[in-house]
Amino acid sequence: MAFMSFAASTEPDPPLVTVRAAGMSDRKLTVQVTKLTLSAIRLSPSNDNAKLVEKQIADLAEPAASAVRGFFEGRTFDVPLDRPLETSFPAGDTEVKVRLDQPVLGSHNGMLMISGTACVC
Repeated sequence: MAFMSFAASTEPDPPLVTVRAAGMSDRKLTVQVTKLTLSAIRLSPSNDNAKLVEKQIADLAEPAASAVRGFFEGRTFDVPLDRPLETSFPAGDTEVKVRLDQPVLGSHNGMLMISGTACVC
């Protein structure tokens, strides 16, 4: 067992994350964290030793949340795609596969739009 043990919770629970699609390929979607709504990270003592520093740890709730927001906001992350964007359908005795090559992100009337070149395989 740990010398000091704490249970963590956040406000709000769970934190709210706003991301912007920043780029795309056939294998990944790149997103940028534009806003992280996180006002506090609370650590509650889980054992008697942790209760000795309960007040000091409680004072860190808001500064810890600020540090986490500062770390994540503005950063970009790649979200791997399991497979290329494609679909298939039967055409007589043949299975036709249509794959999106060189996807490009855009927007249309405020909605995310993915366009590119179709490859019929």
